Amino acid sequence: MLKYSFGRLPRSLLLSRAPLAPCARSTQFPPRQLVTLASRPPLIRAPPALPLLRSNAPHPFRVPGSRIRPQPACVRTVSCSASASTSGPGHNPAAMGSSSDPEPGSGGAPREKEAVAASPRTRAKRGDTEAAGKKPGAGAAKKGARSRAEVAAEGEGAGAAAGAEEEGAPPAAKKARTSRQTKAKAASAAPAAGGEAGEQQPQGGADAAAAAAEAAPAAKAKPQARGKKGQQAEPLPQYTAALRKPPPPAGAPVVKLLSWNVAGLRGLLKKQPDALSQLVAREGADVVCLQEHKLQGGHTDDMETALGLKGWSHYWACSTTKLGYSGVSIHTRQPPLSVTVGFGGRPAPGSPAAAAARASATAAAEAGAEEPDPEHEGEGRVLTAELPQAYVVSVYVPNSGEGLKRLDYRVGRWDGALAAYVRSLEARGKPVIVTGDLNCAHQEIDIHAPKTNLRSAGFTVEERESFGRLLLGEVGLVDTFRRLFPNTVGYTYFTRRFNCREKNKGWRLDYFLTSASLMPWEAGAGGEKGAAEAGSEGAQAAAPAPVPPPATQWRVYDSWILQDVYGSDHLPLGLTLVAEEEGQ
Repeated sequence: MLKYSFGRLPRSLLLSRAPLAPCARSTQFPPRQLVTLASRPPLIRAPPALPLLRSNAPHPFRVPGSRIRPQPACVRTVSCSASASTSGPGHNPAAMGSSSDPEPGSGGAPREKEAVAASPRTRAKRGDTEAAGKKPGAGAAKKGARSRAEVAAEGEGAGAAAGAEEEGAPPAAKKARTSRQTKAKAASAAPAAGGEAGEQQPQGGADAAAAAAEAAPAAKAKPQARGKKGQQAEPLPQYTAALRKPPPPAGAPVVKLLSWNVAGLRGLLKKQPDALSQLVAREGADVVCLQEHKLQGGHTDDMETALGLKGWSHYWACSTTKLGYSGVSIHTRQPPLSVTVGFGGRPAPGSPAAAAARASATAAAEAGAEEPDPEHEGEGRVLTAELPQAYVVSVYVPNSGEGLKRLDYRVGRWDGALAAYVRSLEARGKPVIVTGDLNCAHQEIDIHAPKTNLRSAGFTVEERESFGRLLLGEVGLVDTFRRLFPNTVGYTYFTRRFNCREKNKGWRLDYFLTSASLMPWEAGAGGEKGAAEAGSEGAQAAAPAPVPPPATQWRVYDSWILQDVYGSDHLPLGLTLVAEEEGQ
């Protein structure tokens, strides 16, 4: 049977998008060989070859300037050139132009088949992912584009030229095709693999073995890197109830103090009416200091009954400039010696020896003492109770606020006034215990995310520096929890959003600060430790001053956090004092 082929088509047909004749689509050739003119944009070079006809009958689609001629039985295609053919009856097939002739060095592949093989659609259909646009691998592919002989060989499905080139390449070049990581390693391994360049291996097995060989060292290196990171950021121990000391020896004089920011006392007792009474009974507390009770002066009598602490003494400091805001209180099992409100020493309502305290304040005013700042006094943030053992100061330090709008007031006025007030109390001959919500996470260990909170209220550089320089430095108070647990993470505040308490993402804002004379001799004798706590990162390395001899027999036995108590966004914390016998 004779086979027919088209002659050269005119340029007008090449520039059009006319579909192929219906009879051409009805041939028995595979669909991938049916390339229509409409499937390609107008080209300057020759388009893909048209399919051959298996009939000797005249072709119904007659193109002007082309002829249908009988051809030998061998498979041959002719291209559609951009210039019209004017071959006559004596046309010689060899004279149809060089477009169908093999190019020098092309390995006998005609230009039409090179165009079909280089077509992106053909490459995608044949699954030739490497020829479809991926980057060439190592070896000769890195030096430039692949030769047309390789493309033609890939189009025919032989792969002989590409296979020969891969077999002659070093094994490292094959490894470089896996990934960027193996490509970099193969480049360093190429000199060592040079002696194996001439060896032939099965293509699939060699690539799999090379990939496994490269993946094994990389898998071993990852745990080592993670180990180094783990060593650099080793997690610190977390405070738990197991770290609390056992009860003091039986018969030893003991005083237990509790401090808690209740964030609204009325709301706490409405949800848990027995919250405070049960806590006091469980811990055996003698003194309870509350902050942010948010009560007004006319509501305190009702709250004293609601507390359920029968026989106790209750003292309140309430905000007068802003109702339902701030406020602190002190509740004692035994009546204190005296109770004062604010920095000015104003006696609290119902305080014993109120007349004496009032006379003392009047004398100080007549002596020319500075009047306290009205802004300090009007918010009800300080309440002091004089006990036989020490002065206890319940404090709720102002927050710098959203946007740090009160930062200047906090650092420039409040901190200095509090430090001066504590010094004046120590000058009376008794140690001082300052407790409450101080609204400052002093060190990075006191906050779960220090790097992202450098400009957050409570962790700014200004607040931390002022806290360390004034209270811990000039006044010489000791952070009892941090002194007893220097490298232990223990938070006292958790925001009620995002389940931060369950995730242990909090701040340590609540403290028990005491005079150095209350600390145990072995724990408080370090002037170096005091300087390290007091100073900020730029503290001067001066010679530590000797610790004065203790002025009282009472010592701090334990400082602890109650992590199992709920009802507020702050946790209660406690302090245990034990009286030492003479001679210890």
